[in-house]
Amino acid sequence: MGTIALLLSIIFIFLAGLHFYWAIFGIKDPSVVLPTKENGKFLFKPGKLGTVLVGLFLSLFALVYLNKAIDFMEHGELTYASAAIGFIFLLRALGDFKYLGFFKKMRTTRFARMDSQYYSPLALLVSILIFVLELWS
Repeated sequence: MGTIALLLSIIFIFLAGLHFYWAIFGIKDPSVVLPTKENGKFLFKPGKLGTVLVGLFLSLFALVYLNKAIDFMEHGELTYASAAIGFIFLLRALGDFKYLGFFKKMRTTRFARMDSQYYSPLALLVSILIFVLELWS
């Protein structure tokens, strides 16, 4: 189970680093990573602060699983936090039924294609790994 926890922490460190990079240097093509309507208008456009906050949350998630991999703290309360993180990523994989997730209706935008190929499967994989980790550890 330590391997799963380490893998999760690596995934979250990578995602946090990506968000910090975007906050500092910007996003080269935002239409690939931010949901858009068919007319190309963004549903939301987070600023630097929002992007940094997401990076910080992802860093905290990485610490939760790094702790589970290395055992430097008691796991009691972290089990609840871990389950909550798993549900967050499961909800992300399912989506809002319109612009993101496996059940989205809008499938023609660049973001929608990337979401179907990479983002939603990654969110589902993360949630499955978390639930496996929590149920069998």
